[in-house]
Amino acid sequence: MFNNYSITLRITTLLLSSVPLTHVLANNYIDPPMVNVPAGTFLMGNQFGNDIAKPAHSVTLPAFQIGKYPVTVAEFRKFAEDTGFSPSPSCNDYIGESWFNSSEDSSGCQASWDNHRFQNSEYQPVTCITWSEANEYAQWLSEETGIQYRLPTEQEFEYALKANTTSRYFWGDDDNMTDACLYGNFADKSGEHIPNVEYGASYVGLLGYANCDDGEAYNSIVGLYRPNPFGLYDMVGNVSQYLSTCYYDSYSSRSEAELDNTQCDYVAHRGDTWHFPPQSHASRGKAKRLDQTEWALMGFRLATDGHSVSTRESKTQFEQQLKIAQRQHISAKQQLLAAPKNVHLMTGANAELRLHWQLSSDNRVTRYDVYQSIVPNAHLLGGFYKNHYKKIASRERLTSSLQVNSPVNGGSFRVVSIGSEQSSLPSEPAIIKKPIINKIPGRLGMQNVLELQNVHLDRRDATNDKPEVYVLSRFHTGYTQPAVSATFKVNVEKASWYTLNYRGSAIQEAEFFKIGSNNTLIGAIEYDREIDDQQSNRHKVYLEKGIQNLEFNLMREGLEYWSLTWLEFVEDSH
Repeated sequence: MFNNYSITLRITTLLLSSVPLTHVLANNYIDPPMVNVPAGTFLMGNQFGNDIAKPAHSVTLPAFQIGKYPVTVAEFRKFAEDTGFSPSPSCNDYIGESWFNSSEDSSGCQASWDNHRFQNSEYQPVTCITWSEANEYAQWLSEETGIQYRLPTEQEFEYALKANTTSRYFWGDDDNMTDACLYGNFADKSGEHIPNVEYGASYVGLLGYANCDDGEAYNSIVGLYRPNPFGLYDMVGNVSQYLSTCYYDSYSSRSEAELDNTQCDYVAHRGDTWHFPPQSHASRGKAKRLDQTEWALMGFRLATDGHSVSTRESKTQFEQQLKIAQRQHISAKQQLLAAPKNVHLMTGANAELRLHWQLSSDNRVTRYDVYQSIVPNAHLLGGFYKNHYKKIASRERLTSSLQVNSPVNGGSFRVVSIGSEQSSLPSEPAIIKKPIINKIPGRLGMQNVLELQNVHLDRRDATNDKPEVYVLSRFHTGYTQPAVSATFKVNVEKASWYTLNYRGSAIQEAEFFKIGSNNTLIGAIEYDREIDDQQSNRHKVYLEKGIQNLEFNLMREGLEYWSLTWLEFVEDSH
């Protein structure tokens, strides 16, 4: 069923790519729709967060024009046909269970700008090109039109993106990311669900996803979302975009030679991609200037100096055809089935345990599949839910309960809505908690955690030389810093000073995490990769006797990946 859904989705998008280009293709080139951006001053960068966006500083720019959309496949095709542009199919478009780290996917690096797994419409942003090729396109179009097109600078891009707004995003603060899908193609519910079905890939415990749905999982047609206040589309999400500015890891002063983009090692790109939830508008990326490795997530848009009000016929024809493609694409979309709500457990009159959920009002739902956890802490684990749950029953669409057995060691249940062509994401879990009380002195494994906030567990299977292990880990993009916490139930046998050791790692050194008991801070634990990780005896904490909650807390600023496998407490003999 899911394979049919995947095939249907791909056939639909391929049909949409056949929107007639007769009028557009009759011209030698397509004039890009441009937007006049007024001169102005803005605050570039961030005072907080990732160091690469510091310091925040004032920038004043003259008036300029910037592309209304990223350059599309249809526009780039004109360049390819006129110049004979035909690179070898070496574009990196691989994807698998581990997203872009998949080693089992053999189809990677066998794609090109007009033929890769994410490209299904002439009106998507052109990708699978290098920075040099983007500049070649701008130079070719300049010669064809007599207008000096170029890539935007990093300053121009951030100014045009923010569009005189001061909120977290140009559409507002959107703390819960419920409006983001109106304004950009981000990792969202469809972005989680469709890669689940196709590859077993998941954002849970990795990057997270926006609390909304736009029906798009990968690259999308340009202009499908609402513009920013300057009238620009796809400035964030969809694909990241090459810029003309040399990239350095801070905004400190640079010499003229360092800023020469014919000499520097790295160039900037902005806008993030469909693979991320919304990021800070100061978010930055870098690419090797001379790198010839094409990437299926990288595109570009054009800029030019000054303002213009001229309108050429090819631009008008292009936008007319784009609107047709947008309408057809939107009309063919299927809304994702909603996950069942209000999933909960109740004990009946005969002590039977029943799982209940709210019936869906969506007539496409034909049944509900019920899943039970394979391990007690499945609801805390990241990754694809089917790795941690097994299906135990299916129920008709008008049935909203099921008798279940109580897991001996605790566990959870989830319910999934099923239709004729697709399924929903899993519901929130209904949990039976039977917490393990960890003894101190002793070692606390992450599998015995009671509660987690803003982080998930990773279960790593046993190998020939290593046992199964649970790891608490998180990747922080550097622009959002959620507070992470983990709570354990412990029984301290004796009030005493204890030596605290741990197995863990981090990018950043100095303070790693704080540890508290019953909401009282008892220690700030540091990390030094030369002496920590199973061998340091330098951390001391005092614990009172008795059963109590032990809390691990961590907050990061800047780009970070950290992991923690166990905490160990040994009574201090000194």
